Amino acid sequence: MFAAIDRQLTVDLGGRNVQPLYAAARNDEPLVAAAATPLFAAAAAGESVVLTTGFPIPPSNEPETDGPLGTVALAGALADLGAKPVVVTEPRVEPAITAVADALGVEPPETVSLAPSDSAAAAKTARSLLDREPGAVVAVEKPGPTADGSYRTAAGEDITARVADIEPLFAAARERGIPTVGVGDGGNEVGMGVVQSAVEQHIDNGETIACRTPVDALVVAGVSNWGAYGVVAALSLTAGRELLHTGPTERELLAAAVEAGCIDGVTGEATPSVDGIPGTIHADVVDLLGDICTTEIDTD
Repeated sequence: MFAAIDRQLTVDLGGRNVQPLYAAARNDEPLVAAAATPLFAAAAAGESVVLTTGFPIPPSNEPETDGPLGTVALAGALADLGAKPVVVTEPRVEPAITAVADALGVEPPETVSLAPSDSAAAAKTARSLLDREPGAVVAVEKPGPTADGSYRTAAGEDITARVADIEPLFAAARERGIPTVGVGDGGNEVGMGVVQSAVEQHIDNGETIACRTPVDALVVAGVSNWGAYGVVAALSLTAGRELLHTGPTERELLAAAVEAGCIDGVTGEATPSVDGIPGTIHADVVDLLGDICTTEIDTD
């Protein structure tokens, strides 16, 4: 069933060429299973889990609809399992986190603001968060630094001045032995350092945009929200109970995100879509993942 979830996540409707990245990331077990393992352990121990998201889209630099939905859904599932989620993001993303949580019907997670272009503050925040001894650190559709330290869009545009420096958080987590998880779809997100050479070889503008930041468990998906939902589905299978929302709820989450200022990362429009893919399709993906979980849980 974990492999079935992986297959569903990597349907490449956006034409990102994610299959070579998935192949490079996959080892002995499905990607969602590897990601869910440390998260389930953290929740079972009642530990905090630090999550980060938020991707600005030029020229408006509003956050895209991919990321906040998946982050809140994952945070909600982790809270349901006993974890204490903390979301780290830029101030302009915070309204979307709250709005999506409200639409999902869960308590909004604790949110920590991290201003763009303030590396000293980023390092201080990283130390403060890690001093809580979280069970894991997670990035969902979060820009990661390239080989030259800049942050880039899929088209190669430099957005460094608009992005909070998240590298210190993941570097310090690795130093402290805290499990790290990354979810991405284009090669420029935190975690793609695991498959950096594949990004450079197979993704448009790959040599310019490839993120250098690795994680312990990377989930590659056609859309990053789907990747986060896949991890929730994997947690559902592990816990033996349904934790994922439904397709109709997905539409509500998307509407809430747009109302809170998010835009489609491909079109740049404030429409109920993600990566140029209509909301109806995202709702169908959620229902398919839910069906996988329901079938397995009911069989058990």
